[in-house]
Amino acid sequence: MRVVSLAPAATEILFALGLGHRVAAVTDHCDYPPEAANKERVGPFARPDTEMITALRPDLVVTGGKMHTGTEATLAAAGITIYRFFPGSVAELLTAMEELGELCAAGETGRSIIGGLRRRVGEIEERAAARQKTAVLFLMGEPPLTTPGPASCQYDALRLAGAGPVPFPESDAFVRLTWERLEDCDPAVILACGRVPGQPAGRKCPGCGSARPPCRREVEELYADQRLAGLQAVRRRRIHPVPCSFLCRPGPRMVDGMAEIAKLLESWDA
Repeated sequence: MRVVSLAPAATEILFALGLGHRVAAVTDHCDYPPEAANKERVGPFARPDTEMITALRPDLVVTGGKMHTGTEATLAAAGITIYRFFPGSVAELLTAMEELGELCAAGETGRSIIGGLRRRVGEIEERAAARQKTAVLFLMGEPPLTTPGPASCQYDALRLAGAGPVPFPESDAFVRLTWERLEDCDPAVILACGRVPGQPAGRKCPGCGSARPPCRREVEELYADQRLAGLQAVRRRRIHPVPCSFLCRPGPRMVDGMAEIAKLLESWDA
């Protein structure tokens, strides 16, 4: 079986399940694991080259949700099987991993890996259930100022890890904020895309034109931002940078991120 992955998280999953040998091509944004660098590239995540994909004659193409709707239509018309990967919760993520494992014949090895992840999620949730929920906002990129919404896997991961994600009336996967709305939310803890102190800055994603990418943001920059000065998370110095691998990509490393966030919240409660 030949698989083309158009979603960085799906690429991680395929390799984690021992299916790297089935991956024929990935996007320019698929940068993990390192072995993915050896695969053919079919363009950027948001604009994959359908002619290149079709020429590879894949048995399966894994897409990344609504942004690939046009790509899916073109590939389906060429007779290519599509699997849309866009989980809206941690449970959906684990189910998607199982489905990809079955489609690509990951066998007992894949089932064992997913079973281990499922057990870890259950342990994290059980431990977090004994704690009082802390109001947490996950601050992603800006502009526009964005946070995961109730329909996102990231929002659910925070909830399972013991956070009380800030509630929103929107039922979207991602919610745009204004600085005024952020002040109204007044979270007790802010998790922000950024560089963990002591760790090297990550490489810019292909096509990123930002002079200050959120993934390279220093936590002290947020403490110094006067637009955030009135928030209790700032006053109590409870802003924590998180790398992209923690929450942004719904894959195996998200469970590691959930465990780290659970430990962080526990340490602040102590």
